[in-house]
Amino acid sequence: MTTHIATAATQQSSATEEINQNVSQITRLIAESAVGAQQSAQACQELSKLALDLQRTVGHFRLETGDSSAGGSGSAERALPDPAATVAPAKGFAAGA
Repeated sequence: MTTHIATAATQQSSATEEINQNVSQITRLIAESAVGAQQSAQACQELSKLALDLQRTVGHFRLETGDSSAGGSGSAERALPDPAATVAPAKGFAAGA
């Protein structure tokens, strides 16, 4: 009977140690996850700031909408060509030649 009690106590001690190690590992993983979440939040804030900066920078440019007259209104905006516009082949060159 004493042997059974000693064996059970040893098994219980071993199981308790294993549980303790698992809880410690979970605690460490939670801390690492919190650090990762904080880094992600900081990266999101930085990306938002960069997006706003880019939006302000691009906001200084104005695209023409097919109207070839760049009527000088005296503003500081710079007209850029429409990226969807097609380029006609130069004179003397046949298309697809």
